[in-house]
Amino acid sequence: MKKDETITLGKFKQTKKKISNSQRNFMISTFSVIAFLILWEVCSYYKLVNPLFISSPLKIVEAAGALFVDSAYWNHIGVSAYEFAIGFLFALIIGIPIGIFAGWNQIFNAIINPFVSALYVTPKVALLPIIIIAFGIGITSKIVVVFLMAFFPIVMSAQKAMSTLDQNLIKAARSFTASEFQIFRTIALPSTVPFLLNGIRIGLGQGLIAIVVGEMYASTAGIGYHLTHAGQNLKTAEMFVGVAVIAISGVLLTGMIGLIEKKFSSWKPE
Repeated sequence: MKKDETITLGKFKQTKKKISNSQRNFMISTFSVIAFLILWEVCSYYKLVNPLFISSPLKIVEAAGALFVDSAYWNHIGVSAYEFAIGFLFALIIGIPIGIFAGWNQIFNAIINPFVSALYVTPKVALLPIIIIAFGIGITSKIVVVFLMAFFPIVMSAQKAMSTLDQNLIKAARSFTASEFQIFRTIALPSTVPFLLNGIRIGLGQGLIAIVVGEMYASTAGIGYHLTHAGQNLKTAEMFVGVAVIAISGVLLTGMIGLIEKKFSSWKPE
């Protein structure tokens, strides 16, 4: 057998092994979810748990079928999606440039770092009363909450990216008389991509939390508002439908970012 054929065969075996491992993990995950749902249904059927506290999967599916044919529920979903999309978009547009420039420029970093660090560790729920007073109980206040929750992970990820730049590569570029702008554009910016995607993925989760918390605190529409309304009327199954909508949305969005992150993982410096 020729050397090239041996290398090709080895790569094929590695790929085959990777695919089989992926399929195995998927099957294990699927089985664990199905087993959990069956156990949950059994516990609910034999009333091992008070039905006021937890519903059953079948009742949740029935409630979802009734809600999804109701245009009012789709209006709640649309309101939450709009609030999340606008708030997260502003977090990206403002957070990425600030984080990158703060990591690149030490003076600018020294100016904003105390505020970023303080607000990052501050529970945003503590700011909700102020936000509600300032922006009311409408859509604007929820957009602000989403922005604040998603903004800081994105900024700090961008700062982290700039701090991990390969200094030898920068010195080599400068030795070839590259300008600071050229270094920033060709070396610094590409290096931030993997870290930024990780920050965006974290920001997505934080933004979804912000939607629910903000709408449960003070709102007239949205998934969080419907959760509160269903809870007050002891409609446990409907509550779980809202939880499932948020959970599935989070899994899909973070999964998409995770796939993009894997494609750029080779850009991350060692």
